[in-house]
Amino acid sequence: MSELILDCLLDALKDGALSIPILFAAYFLMELLERSRRLDESVLHAYSRKAGPLIGGLLGVIPQCGISGAAATLFSTGTVTVGTMLAVFFATSDEMLPVMLSSLTDENAIGAGRILGIVSAKAALAVVLGYLTDLLARGFFKRKDIHSFCEREHCACEEEESALHAALIHTLKIAGMLIAVTFVLNLILANVEPGQLEGTVLSKPVSGALLLALLGLIPNCSVSVILTQAFLSGIIGLGGLFAGLLSNAGIGLLVLFRTNRDMRENLAVVGIVYALSALSGAVIGLVF
Repeated sequence: MSELILDCLLDALKDGALSIPILFAAYFLMELLERSRRLDESVLHAYSRKAGPLIGGLLGVIPQCGISGAAATLFSTGTVTVGTMLAVFFATSDEMLPVMLSSLTDENAIGAGRILGIVSAKAALAVVLGYLTDLLARGFFKRKDIHSFCEREHCACEEEESALHAALIHTLKIAGMLIAVTFVLNLILANVEPGQLEGTVLSKPVSGALLLALLGLIPNCSVSVILTQAFLSGIIGLGGLFAGLLSNAGIGLLVLFRTNRDMRENLAVVGIVYALSALSGAVIGLVF
């Protein structure tokens, strides 16, 4: 039992440490915008509406869960649109790519071409869903600004504090929260094996997509590992894989709930992520 707790703690510390550089970059950008007299979050927000989902979908492909956390932070400060944030969420796959690449040495490997196809299709779908969200839900999400965020976080942005120091404080606050939550989730998911999904309704196109999209909402890298291994073993289909991984936004939802105090918006984001992930997975499962 003590060994399990230690392993879960080490995994949580590793995930937290890996997310720190990207989170720090996001907070440092936020601090620079706060101090800038020529460029502010409203300017970047306007650009984000035009090209944000495209850039977000491409960045989300990088197997690093910190990117989704950075996107959530930038959304909470009004720097990017909700569609841009969701494009990152949908494209993020945490451990999917490393697990798939490591399987290439197996006899029944799915092949590099199919892996590339899955990653590319997921990124393209993320871009489309991001733009769709900005088009249909732009009026629901109110505009935000960095000044309100800084006042709420007590980060002393208006004082003589350096941008580097303020960004570091923000990053450590979020990293501490992420490590604690990830540790608890690691303990919960430690005994879940992909084989336990075999023979369940999860293999069916529609019911599987609905349930796997719900599973994907758990903000933990272990979920992406379980889903990917289940797919590689033939336990779930391509639609189920997409449903679960589209909704598995890494640490994005955790950071969103921590940085955005509008619970109505946060719950709406969760609903949109779940609905679009389940719908996409169900369609893919029925077609392919």
